[in-house]
Amino acid sequence: MRPPVRRWSLAALALALWATSSPLPGTTAELLPAASDVAFPASKPGVRLSGLLYRPRSNARMPAPAIVIMSGTSGRQGFANWEIPWAQRLQGAGYVALIVDSYTGRGLAFSEHWRLPMSQRAQDALDAATYLARRPFVRGSQIGVIGRSGGGTAVLAAVVERRGSRRSLPFKMAVSDYGYCQDAYGDWKGGTAPSTGPATAYRTPIPLLIAIGTKDTHVPYRSCENLVASAKRAGSPVKLLVFPGADHAFDSLYGNATPGQQAEIVNAIADFIAAYVAPAPTGTPIRVTASDFVSHVGKNAASLVIPMLPQNGSGPRGKATLTARKPQGVIFSVNLAEGSSQGFAQLRQGTCAQIYPETAYALGPLVNGHVAGTLATAQLDDLMNGHFAVVVVSSPQAPAATSCGNIPRTE
Repeated sequence: MRPPVRRWSLAALALALWATSSPLPGTTAELLPAASDVAFPASKPGVRLSGLLYRPRSNARMPAPAIVIMSGTSGRQGFANWEIPWAQRLQGAGYVALIVDSYTGRGLAFSEHWRLPMSQRAQDALDAATYLARRPFVRGSQIGVIGRSGGGTAVLAAVVERRGSRRSLPFKMAVSDYGYCQDAYGDWKGGTAPSTGPATAYRTPIPLLIAIGTKDTHVPYRSCENLVASAKRAGSPVKLLVFPGADHAFDSLYGNATPGQQAEIVNAIADFIAAYVAPAPTGTPIRVTASDFVSHVGKNAASLVIPMLPQNGSGPRGKATLTARKPQGVIFSVNLAEGSSQGFAQLRQGTCAQIYPETAYALGPLVNGHVAGTLATAQLDDLMNGHFAVVVVSSPQAPAATSCGNIPRTE
């Protein structure tokens, strides 16, 4: 069973994410008010979805076109890695942007994403469009949807059309950034083997952009090639971008995209939005260059600072630092505020709310609250694509941690 994770206050986390996220390439700093934490009804009675709403500061160009942003499976914990930068870019260009949280309103932690059927997340995208279309500051006829990883999967499921049926979608276009092309959608059977015949084609009535890396460990890029080939045979307006050497979540904050690839995917998505939803309302299109990402943090130069917090009302505070070492490995240090603290530092699967009893990586004994070293066989991006936490325990076999910090996820 996959472990649950500590639940956050929506307002507190929204404020924290906004406060700690600085303007990124393609954003305009003076047009960045704090995001609004909003709630809106889902199609299923009794369920209310939540999200972060970004509106341009000026009302001069209202109502404005809008973009629904479907998050990866890490939900709000991963917003700062991809969703918030995109919301900021869109906001700066004069669009309204809504990042959808499919989990919190249902009482689910991001680690329980597997409990939520993809058909439901697809409906969440449609419900978000309905909510936006009813806002007086949104131009209801100009709404698009973008999503990454699990959110990209939701996009593929939201806009698919079965053979012989016609759908009236609220979206003018859609983007699936490394969504799961191997899954089945409509009459599309999924998988990496090419489907044959019009009865097994992926169909959509709106322009769809799919982006995938050749080294994606979650989504075989051949499955996306086959999905797009089948869609084109059926006459659907689907475009594919393949990024050589790119892994899953390659364009997120800790992804492995090169600066050139980072710029290419941002500009491609921005151009797709401008072409099929509406040009940038401010008159200044979203446009970045590779030089904007030269110092961008990637998996080969990433450094995470993780707060270490007391568990069960006791234990020391401090911080853990994990830094990716070239070409592989992770450099680590754990420093607790109480200098005399003893114990053993480890990486374990799970989260601080429910940690596994087994040790995944032993970091070593603390001496006066400190331990440091290198894990030669670990990869930082692998740790961030799983459920791992840094723990301090009283003995190597102790089931409970005295101090713990969750490693953030990239998805």
